[in-house]
Amino acid sequence: MKNFIKENLKFLLFLLLMILVIEVELPYYIEAPGGTINLTKRIDKNYNKKNGSLNMLYVTEYKGNIVTVLLSKVIKSWDLYEIKNQQISNEDSKDIYLRNKVMLDNSIQNATFVAYKEAGKNVEIKSKENIVIATTKDNGLAIGDIVLTIDDMEVEDIKTIKDHLKELHPKDKVTIKIKRDNKEKNIDIILDEDKLLGIMLITNYNYETEEDVNIAFKSGEGGSSGGLVLTLGIYSEITGIDLLKGRNIAGTGTIDINGNVGEIDGIKYKIAGAVKNKMDIVLVSPYNYEEAKKVIKDNHYDIKLVKVNTFKEAVDYLTQ
Repeated sequence: MKNFIKENLKFLLFLLLMILVIEVELPYYIEAPGGTINLTKRIDKNYNKKNGSLNMLYVTEYKGNIVTVLLSKVIKSWDLYEIKNQQISNEDSKDIYLRNKVMLDNSIQNATFVAYKEAGKNVEIKSKENIVIATTKDNGLAIGDIVLTIDDMEVEDIKTIKDHLKELHPKDKVTIKIKRDNKEKNIDIILDEDKLLGIMLITNYNYETEEDVNIAFKSGEGGSSGGLVLTLGIYSEITGIDLLKGRNIAGTGTIDINGNVGEIDGIKYKIAGAVKNKMDIVLVSPYNYEEAKKVIKDNHYDIKLVKVNTFKEAVDYLTQ
């Protein structure tokens, strides 16, 4: 063994250096032009019979290591950010991944409800769950916890919690009942001077529909920015209405339970991805429209940009 190490010392040192360069993560991440996710290949039956495509947009993201950080200095379309920009409190990559999954589930639920409602199909909310998507304090709660009660009071939404906390005082104790891994648990929290629990919640609605529409997602995919496109895909599937008309359509924007299109991050990378994949039209929220328009103008992109405030506006535009 000693002879082997001695004879191959240079190679072993080089190998160790390469491992350190590639595997050791730095407190940075890189965002770069993204691409498209063709929903026509992810959704049930009818879409495969239509010409054109309906696409979600994403941002390409690389972990920060010596190689990627150095490349970000020479590749103009790559931007370097500190990892703390993604973190809430002392989160790790597992927490960020889990939050993105919770947000994706919420986006699918909202998209399904809006699509069925706009299509005139039966959809009835049976219950809802308030799920922790972030904690800003070490309070015993975790991402994915379902908040059931606060001091034995049923939690309808985040407003229930805020209203209750207004009646309390610093150093008061509150008891939060949660469901975690299908088990209920009580967590006691002593309020600080600000009387804040230090949690962010999202509401998931459970409902019944006439039929199910299945959409396939890969394990690394998450987030809520595909909500608008998901709603369009489900709507077209259950109504049979051809929104594509032979066009390659992309879009980005969240969707809430009322069909409003919300703001997303990384619009310049998503527009670049849409252009790279030869999209004809890209739909964006009103909050991202001006930036998207500037990106298209500055880069002389040839693509049709359409601002939509609501899901209904998107359908009206695509069917006109």
